[in-house]
Amino acid sequence: MIGDIFSMLFALIGTVCVIMLTYFASKWYAKKMGPIAGGKHIKVVDRLVVSKTGSILIVDIEGHQYMMGISDQNVQILMELDETIPLSMDHGAVGDGFKGLISGDSYRSLLSAMKKRRGVD
Repeated sequence: MIGDIFSMLFALIGTVCVIMLTYFASKWYAKKMGPIAGGKHIKVVDRLVVSKTGSILIVDIEGHQYMMGISDQNVQILMELDETIPLSMDHGAVGDGFKGLISGDSYRSLLSAMKKRRGVD
């Protein structure tokens, strides 16, 4: 009986250790690959999915912003923007979770829409 408890406890500790090791390894890998995957001079400011395979992107290339049409077969610059859209550095900040992905007004409107759908006011 006591042997079963110890074996279950060791299995639980081993599982927690594997999960923590995976977490720290993925964090290390993301930090190492971040500059390569993100790009130093090219940033995606905004993206709008318009179809299953097509999107419209606003891309910032060293201060110049372009609207681009992207599909499976084609990438095309639609226009250069006269007024630049500011890059948000805190967009998707770690630790903010889902609430950090959307602005405060959008978050409140999302919550109110969810409450209305559930019938709670």
